[in-house]
Amino acid sequence: MLIYPDEYLENVKEITIDFLEKNNIKALILDIDNTLIDFDRNLLRWC
Repeated sequence: MLIYPDEYLENVKEITIDFLEKNNIKALILDIDNTLIDFDRNLLRWC
């Protein structure tokens, strides 16, 4: 199973309780150093 993000935010501070509730998000995976996804190749595909 591959993991791809559903949301892209400029800053982690954009993640608020309201944002989580509005989008029915129960958990987060934060890939701050791009170890889960190859930034140059895969991120561009999903934007």
